[in-house]
Amino acid sequence: MKMEHNVISLGELNDEQVLELARLHHVVMHSLLTDLGLPFLERYYQLAQKDASAIGFCVTYENGTPLGWVTGSPKPDQLNNRLREPLTWFILQMLRLLFTRPWVLWQLASSVFSSSGQSDMKDDAIELTYIGVSEKQKGTGVGTKLINRFITASREAGYHSVILSVEVDNQPAVALYKKTGFEIIRTFLEGHYQRHRMELKI
Repeated sequence: MKMEHNVISLGELNDEQVLELARLHHVVMHSLLTDLGLPFLERYYQLAQKDASAIGFCVTYENGTPLGWVTGSPKPDQLNNRLREPLTWFILQMLRLLFTRPWVLWQLASSVFSSSGQSDMKDDAIELTYIGVSEKQKGTGVGTKLINRFITASREAGYHSVILSVEVDNQPAVALYKKTGFEIIRTFLEGHYQRHRMELKI
């Protein structure tokens, strides 16, 4: 029996669903935030829920389990910087990484120094920061549904373009973005990741 899907805003997720979303991100998406671990992922989506400027949606089964999501912000660096709060929590997480996965700290430092920054972010632009779907839902159109919902919400919020970064070797994602109308505006190195910067005028 096929379960129906619901699309809800990120702000509608309860605490358990936010944790499930963080776990989904941890499983299906390789990123620096993923490398930092589940506590950072959960904290990120908690912060995104409370950020009035952030736009996010989640596709869930009827039982509320997340199976895909998309989120973005006009000022993603500010949202990321809030991961350092509260300071005591952040220090404890850094110590945990130091003793369990010190290479992640090197990658974090490398990413900070080689980051693309937000030099191409204009006042009328929003960055699509994360989009992903569960392995079982790949190829079913859930990703396209999410990206279209994000674009529509961004346009309704008054933005004129959507910016994103994607790893060069993530060809399925690059193909999806190109199919949606995104164009590569430059390619850059961030840490040891080579990425495309893409833009869609809306």
